[in-house]
Formats: sequence, C-alpha cells, structure tokens
Amino acid sequence: MAKGGKRAPRVRTAIAAVLVDTDGGELAVQVLDLSSGGFRLRAPEVLVAGERGTLRVSRYGDFPVQILWVVDCEAGGRFLAPVTL
Repeated sequence: MAKGGKRAPRVRTAIAAVLVDTDGGELAVQVLDLSSGGFRLRAPEVLVAGERGTLRVSRYGDFPVQILWVVDCEAGGRFLAPVTL
C-alpha cells in the first residue's frame, strides 16, 4: 500500500504468465490486474497464502512475489522488489 493508506493505482489486464514456486514447479496463471506494488491473478488450482515465488511474464521478465490472499482460484500478492509499470 502506498503512504497514507492509499493503494497504488491498478490496471486491469489479461496477461498470461507463469508462477514458479520455490521448488521450481511452474503453474500457468492469468494476471487480472496490476499495480506497482502488487497483482491479482487466476490460477487453475488453489494457491497458498504466504508462499513466495517468481511471477514470469514473457515480455517483461521475472518478478519475485509473495501470495497474500487466496479466494478459490484467485489470489493477490505483492512484488518483493520495486516494479515500474
């Protein structure tokens, strides 16, 4: 969250990506929205809140992430390093 309790602006997307877990396992996901601090995605299976990994987006690179919340097959997380949109 940005200073003062405001969230960074979010951009709706439909970007295909791969979530790579700490053991190297890969899961195809769809990024539904993005901000400079975080993201929301849809996965074909339920993810685990608290897990860390890498979000691999073919045109943009690899981003270290942590999953913060999970509801069914949607999850939200934060980037562990600064990201510029």
